[in-house]
Amino acid sequence: MDETPLDRIARALSDVPIRHEDGIPVTLGLASCIEMAAVALSAMRPEMERLRQRIAELEGGRPVVVLPAKFITDAMTNVPDELPPDFA
Repeated sequence: MDETPLDRIARALSDVPIRHEDGIPVTLGLASCIEMAAVALSAMRPEMERLRQRIAELEGGRPVVVLPAKFITDAMTNVPDELPPDFA
């Protein structure tokens, strides 16, 4: 069985105590957790969709290669601090 984002958020919310009674943690019921998870997802969906569209634009129909940070850092160390005289 695959867990949906709604399931994951609801499960995480069910572990959070909302108060303590006589030293015993009290958590939300399943229905409340699912309702709160649905609200959270509805708030996140527009941003997730915007990011998906932006990634699709950047890909332009072909896969995008993401360079590791170490590669970029190493490449930047080879860039001189000053331009050569013929570029100045």
